[in-house]
Amino acid sequence: MASTLTAVPLSASIGAAVLYLLAAALQTRSLRRKHNLPNATLLATLAPAMVLHGIAAYFQINTPAGLYLGFYVAGSLASLVMVLVVVLVALRLPVQSLLLLVLPVSVLGVLTAAFGETSFDPREHLSRALVIHILVSLFAYSLLFMAACQAVLVAFQEQALRRRGAISLLRLLPPLETMEQLLFSLLWIGIAGLSLAIVTGFVFLEDMFAQHVVHHTIFAIASWCVYALLLAGHRISGWRSTTATAWVLIAFSLLVLGYFGSKFVLEILIQPQ
Repeated sequence: MASTLTAVPLSASIGAAVLYLLAAALQTRSLRRKHNLPNATLLATLAPAMVLHGIAAYFQINTPAGLYLGFYVAGSLASLVMVLVVVLVALRLPVQSLLLLVLPVSVLGVLTAAFGETSFDPREHLSRALVIHILVSLFAYSLLFMAACQAVLVAFQEQALRRRGAISLLRLLPPLETMEQLLFSLLWIGIAGLSLAIVTGFVFLEDMFAQHVVHHTIFAIASWCVYALLLAGHRISGWRSTTATAWVLIAFSLLVLGYFGSKFVLEILIQPQ
């Protein structure tokens, strides 16, 4: 069993979680007051949170026994990349509302990594090619997670407009057309990143069966196919809103199931005797 509970990452993890919760509270309060959180306030809260999260992840991954990327730590690292991507994009585009969905995930990720244990065995060395594959995959997952959150907001916005409800919240969101354009922009960039992740996986992983990543690759390809069908349907038949949301959530669920689902089964449910 590999434990990640040490003094430095534990303190950093708790500090990051507190700041994430503070940012979520400020974001919620700003929404209740019918205005968005200023970028300066957003950065002042989340920048130190991400630094602490990064410090915790560094010590959790770099252990005396080798590089550790167990289920909880991998989830924490993915959540850190998600927050970073959302914050950077929010400085230029109207995606700040995504923080209400991303920040709770980050709190869960950083805390479970601090206290969780799995049967993952640390690796003494990871090749540069494999590191590139991991980073590309994390970037693609982050963008597609943003797209999934955006799809949920688009579906909520469309339903609220039809029923004329939650008017005060709707005023804080960009027009529905803008939200949909942003959704499909995220999907196009995300599927490009996922394509690169799949290709680098085939190129850099020498023995997929020995490394227990065949199922992950199959689920990733299945997810890619669903995303591709959605984008084709949007381009040809004008699929949007509720229909697009359903396809996005199915595709992202396949992606999560392929990686984190398999890691959960192998490292937590199936414990070595």
